[in-house]
Amino acid sequence: MKRVLFLSLAAAIVYTMAGAGIQAHDGLGQSAAASPQRTWYSVTITTVKPDRVAQWLEIQKSETIPMQQKGGIKNRETWQSGAPFGDGNTFGIVTPIDKFATYDMPNLASRVLGEAPARVYQDKLAAVTVSRRTFAVQDRAELSLPPTAGAKIVAAILQDVTVISGHTEQYESYLRDDVLPVLKKGNVLGMTVSRTVFGGNGNEYHLVTYLDSFAQLDKGPAQVQVLGQQAAAALTAKGAQHIANIERAILRYVPELSFRPKSLS
Repeated sequence: MKRVLFLSLAAAIVYTMAGAGIQAHDGLGQSAAASPQRTWYSVTITTVKPDRVAQWLEIQKSETIPMQQKGGIKNRETWQSGAPFGDGNTFGIVTPIDKFATYDMPNLASRVLGEAPARVYQDKLAAVTVSRRTFAVQDRAELSLPPTAGAKIVAAILQDVTVISGHTEQYESYLRDDVLPVLKKGNVLGMTVSRTVFGGNGNEYHLVTYLDSFAQLDKGPAQVQVLGQQAAAALTAKGAQHIANIERAILRYVPELSFRPKSLS
């Protein structure tokens, strides 16, 4: 469960796929002239003490979210594991990175609250959490099928895919040329892709398939619905030659801990 929410990493892409990105460098050694524009996101995974979840939720609602909004954070998407499988006291929070120059400044709590109140706030969070980890990801808009604005999102299937070193181009081609056309025919609510750049495994991709209800799972994978069992198995085998490992989880979207611009509501 340490990485299962990264995505969650792609979660904010639902509403900000066309948002501002950092174009000077794609984080992988390529210039903007040689690669598509990428949007960056900060992903924070927090595991809360089992007996302190209610307290953590209240801190997020009454202190963290107002502070983020006052500090200029444009949107925030929050997902919870254990919906209904897995560790239910782990949360993933995704916010956009407009520019890395922000990290040259004091942290957000110090800027908005002041140094002394920021220390009180941070100590309060530390007292209710088991662990906290933050990493940076980039979207892969050309490999994604984002949900329409205003789509009802209840949950998502997250796949953390570790690609074999040297196979990233082949894997991205497989998603673009083989998987996306099938998903479009299958009328899925949406599927977004992102890739870890800083703070984690650079060969890890995050695929998030969105659900408007858990009942969608009863229909089976879109690939099987469109192609049939045998052809879907062949499609999966084609991609498997580029994959070292896959972890899957079901995540619950937490609207009360999320916010976005009113124009994107």
